[in-house]
Amino acid sequence: MNEHLSSASLKSLAKGQLLGKYGTVVAAYAIHMGCILFTSFMVSMFIDTATLIGNIIYLLVSVLLSLFGGLFVYGEAYIYLKIACNQPVTVSDLFCGFGSNAEKIARVQIVFALVAVICSLPNLMTPMLIQHPENPYLMLTYVILMIITTTVNVIFSLTFAASFYLMHDFPNYTPKEILMQSYKIMKGNRGRLFYIELSFIPLLLLGFCSCCVTYLWILPYMEAVQANFYLDLIKKRNRNS
Repeated sequence: MNEHLSSASLKSLAKGQLLGKYGTVVAAYAIHMGCILFTSFMVSMFIDTATLIGNIIYLLVSVLLSLFGGLFVYGEAYIYLKIACNQPVTVSDLFCGFGSNAEKIARVQIVFALVAVICSLPNLMTPMLIQHPENPYLMLTYVILMIITTTVNVIFSLTFAASFYLMHDFPNYTPKEILMQSYKIMKGNRGRLFYIELSFIPLLLLGFCSCCVTYLWILPYMEAVQANFYLDLIKKRNRNS
């Protein structure tokens, strides 16, 4: 018997929990995206990604940007856990990672950043593709590498999707324990989370038609569903322990 909540039940929970809180979560998400887009734009202005050296430098800088972004991801996890537990939230909760926990957050986020860099390595072939667009073997190699790295990135993201939530629930855990615990609770549940994420594709396509403006509401909704997914897993683990 499946003891977990269905995708429809998780979405229904999230919708109810977000009522009256959309102003806060939209503002928090806008601040997060604004900071990340601004820093990414500034970096892209000074780095020429049309060259191999430029791509390598950009990947290295991307690691630093990812560490910065991890502080916001930690804050968002806090916001949506509070929402899922029917607690009041404020925009200032977004910045809860900018303090004593910053080092631990960075040590967890560096793992995500390095995997992202490894999975971005096929992009180093871009200058060669531009110079030799007629070479079918070069293009085939690029496509195969992209398929492999994308698959690896998806599996990794699903496996450690609970990491930032666990950091809030178990503040005494070390970064290694956080990642191992995420691996344990996501084992056998990656398919469920992947299905839930795929179910948002129609909504994301509709959001794209609005020039992505409605993503400010859609993405927080998705985050709320994921927070409830995590709590559902933890509840089952606690019942079985």
